[in-house]
Amino acid sequence: MAIQNSSYHELDAENLEVLRSKYEISPDTCFVCLANNGAVLGYLLSHPWSGISPPKLFEPLNAPENSDHLYLHDLAISPDLKEQGLGRSLVLKLFEVARLKGICRISLVAVQGADSFWSRVGFYEVAGVNVCSSYGENAVLMEKCL
Repeated sequence: MAIQNSSYHELDAENLEVLRSKYEISPDTCFVCLANNGAVLGYLLSHPWSGISPPKLFEPLNAPENSDHLYLHDLAISPDLKEQGLGRSLVLKLFEVARLKGICRISLVAVQGADSFWSRVGFYEVAGVNVCSSYGENAVLMEKCL
């Protein structure tokens, strides 16, 4: 929760129940990076999703009946470790797991200007889709085909 709180300055933090609902749906597509002393350095939460519109923030998630891709819900890294490649490593691990599971597409909503990071790891903007206002101003729906 501390990493989430320090990562988002334009959005409110989601509560633990909401974050846990993403993990419970698909624990094998969620990752936590720990230091040798057990401290959390960063995390990535993704889950099955269907359709083009992203899920709303701040609401617990139920597993969709027919998913057609993964939705990358959140990637957050400790502020002390920004720009050191940890986020990229977590994303590349997700790509690897998704391919092994036969998943061909991952979508996400880039917030706070993070679309430049997501572009560098192969995501592209999906035009013409309204993103829920809960994602904040200038949110960008993006996807990557694997």
